[in-house]
Amino acid sequence: MFPVLRPLLNKGGAGRYISREETVERLLPLVEQHNRLLQAYHYTVERLQDGAAKEQVDALMPRLRTHLAKLDETIYSAGGTPPLGTHLRPGETGRGRTDAEMLYHVLDLERAFHDALTDEVDAVHHQERTRAILGHLARGSAERLEVLRTLTNPLPRPAGY
Repeated sequence: MFPVLRPLLNKGGAGRYISREETVERLLPLVEQHNRLLQAYHYTVERLQDGAAKEQVDALMPRLRTHLAKLDETIYSAGGTPPLGTHLRPGETGRGRTDAEMLYHVLDLERAFHDALTDEVDAVHHQERTRAILGHLARGSAERLEVLRTLTNPLPRPAGY
């Protein structure tokens, strides 16, 4: 749907929404991406040397977990079963040995997740509840991106990141 028409067509829920099955199909990759992102945050928090940076990144974790639970709940309510992320080995999605490498890696993963969320909101006509949840998750991702940008600004970007 054209983003310009969305405010008019969504008034009162007008328009054709995608089915519950399509919702599940479209949200499963986001859950998978979120599971990988959460794992990368865990990897980074466990290994950061800078105590202040570690505290700031660790402070992001509760909301990150809540957002994953919201995505899972949305898939359950549409009749699907979200992946649990148990197939990911601990540390599999983390990368880097230095603080700069780890933080830039998480920043890149977070940026990709944010882009995927905003693309999904604009791509199809989700139910209003699902759109609201995706919008909320995108705002949370944008807030995490700001924290990560603040942490990475003084650090030179390592080669390959």
